[in-house]
Amino acid sequence: MHMLKIYKTIILIAMICGPLWWLMATDDGMRRTDTLILWLSGGDPININFKALDKNYTTDEWRKVYEDIPWECTPQKSSWGDEVCIAEISSYNGIPSRYISVYFGNNHISGVKLVYRNQYHDELGAELQYQLGRPQLVRGNDENTSEQPTLLQWQTDGGAVLIKQQLASGEEEASLIWSPGN
Repeated sequence: MHMLKIYKTIILIAMICGPLWWLMATDDGMRRTDTLILWLSGGDPININFKALDKNYTTDEWRKVYEDIPWECTPQKSSWGDEVCIAEISSYNGIPSRYISVYFGNNHISGVKLVYRNQYHDELGAELQYQLGRPQLVRGNDENTSEQPTLLQWQTDGGAVLIKQQLASGEEEASLIWSPGN
């Protein structure tokens, strides 16, 4: 079979430009590119099943499950506990993220704060709905504004997962909070 040179050229251009276009112009491609860049810059991916997480996890169990993550743990007295472990990460369940803080009180997990990239807020909400089901709307108290932000809350057997329903434009840090049940 003989192909004209123009057809070969078009096919080669499509083979080169197609994947580049996908990586730079589609939401899925940009998410995967961001995750790769964050991983190359030193962050590790982390997968957390918030449905299974509860306050019975000890510090040692947490470090054993996530032994590949380079945790920096320091004693820190706060309303969340007496120790905090922080790690830079590249992604949470495939969603580009910045870092995670895990709080421990009396050697048991007492809270998680996951900071992710703002542009993936809707995608994170969809991931949580897939993982945990339909959220409840809860009014939060924000001392910095006169408005009360609406939070999305997923109740699990072991605690609650919270994110803002909508992020304010600007420099707001996008974060997910997990706190154990009583």
